[in-house]
Amino acid sequence: MTSLDAVTTPGAPEPSGHYAQAAVTPDGTIWLSAQLPVGVSADAPVAEQARQTLSNVLSIVRAGGGGVDSVAKVCLYLTDISDWAGVDAVFGEVFGDHRPARAVLQVTGLHHGFRVAADAVAWRVHGR
Repeated sequence: MTSLDAVTTPGAPEPSGHYAQAAVTPDGTIWLSAQLPVGVSADAPVAEQARQTLSNVLSIVRAGGGGVDSVAKVCLYLTDISDWAGVDAVFGEVFGDHRPARAVLQVTGLHHGFRVAADAVAWRVHGR
């Protein structure tokens, strides 16, 4: 059995526990750990938090050998579902014409008081 290829990039928050930013399976699927908007304040507007979260996600996807167009699914976690319109607008800016599958879940809280988090699944389009 082939082991997972751990993805590490300084372009996204360093893991604070026993996990990788992402793992690539032998078939080239990139499985991302959930990302917070580390890089902005927890007091930042939700749109800014969403933009930073997705920037962290895409940094990891690129480090894993993928790109924006190789993102197959994104799961967004919001502490207030009424923030959805602002987050969706940022999502559209970031992904443009590419439309990955998506889930949006309201959660009771996120680390450090953030309002947005995301995880994703993508595929490797080129080697690292």
